[in-house]
Amino acid sequence: MSLIAPERLPANPIEALQELARAAIECDDLKREHVAAARAAGVTWEAIGNALGITRQSAWALHSAEIRADLAANAANNSDLSEEEALEIAVEEVRAVRQAHRTR
Repeated sequence: MSLIAPERLPANPIEALQELARAAIECDDLKREHVAAARAAGVTWEAIGNALGITRQSAWALHSAEIRADLAANAANNSDLSEEEALEIAVEEVRAVRQAHRTR
């Protein structure tokens, strides 16, 4: 299934490439939104990778950058925590997320 009808692209190759680039950005944005929705629904990285035609590791690497950035910012904002305190909080958060997914 093609989302872009070639006959609807501009005849000028540069203009067609610009249109294709805009469409690619839009598709990437939509893909990110749907990956986030899938993760929020408890879908595994393996299932997401399969849906995208890539490995689970590749899916995680491509789509967890924002999560990692948020975690890094949170860690920087809480630099007064010891490693043990930070680890304890992280474990509690993971447990809470897992519990929430079990009750769905």
